[in-house]
Amino acid sequence: MAHLLYGHVIADGLRINYYRTGGEKPAVVLVHSLGEYGLGWGRFPVFIEPGYDVTAIDLRGHGMSAKPEQGYTLENLSADIFWTIRTLNLIKPVVIGHSLGAAVTAAFARTHPALISGIVLIDPPWRMEQSSLEEKILAAQFYLDRIRSLKAKSLEELMEAGRQEHPNWEESEYMQWAKGIQLVSENTVEWFTTEKRPWQEIAAGLMVPGLLLSGEPELGAIVTPQVATAVAGMWKKGEIHHFPGAGHFIHRDQYFKFRDVVRRFLRYVY
Repeated sequence: MAHLLYGHVIADGLRINYYRTGGEKPAVVLVHSLGEYGLGWGRFPVFIEPGYDVTAIDLRGHGMSAKPEQGYTLENLSADIFWTIRTLNLIKPVVIGHSLGAAVTAAFARTHPALISGIVLIDPPWRMEQSSLEEKILAAQFYLDRIRSLKAKSLEELMEAGRQEHPNWEESEYMQWAKGIQLVSENTVEWFTTEKRPWQEIAAGLMVPGLLLSGEPELGAIVTPQVATAVAGMWKKGEIHHFPGAGHFIHRDQYFKFRDVVRRFLRYVY
């Protein structure tokens, strides 16, 4: 990124770190997934930076942001976006979120539509059937075990693990993915068991233009065709884009198609 600025805002008394390119340009805010951080967007910020003021945040518990013992709710994480936009005086940005970041972005957009121009949701954790408490606890334990196992590795070992799991990623992706794992707090496991507003209610309440990007469930994507169809019927200003051959990490698995789809949307909104 050209002239990358580092800083932080205060949300709920917590330090929320950000990385910003700056300039008098339309604003874009990037919100990462669980276990990653603001510098994990690879080539995409560099690609759009000539035309946009890009701000990538570290959600609480991630990157260089504060890591409280608890409070990883949808509402609290949404506050990280709110205070970033408010403190930096970003004028109606487009907010782009992946996975956890997509769920948080959608919740924020439902509550504060006047503050943004649009959203892009990359494979949010929206499923047709609501998970039982037992399933949530199992998912939390799986996540915690995985994070602990990965954190025990060196940076080089983590990068190699990334190559083994995702051999189709561009080589530069592995370094920042690995750093995100090193920096994430185990406290973020609380996300799995917090009470959340049903995604159907959130999707039906979206009043801003946006995109829902879906991949192949057989390759690890979360959003199924059934969920995508349901969202299309609820979100009047939303469009669905499916990425054949992509798993959960659409922006890495199908980077060039992702880049072009999002660029068209940004041009449409601005």
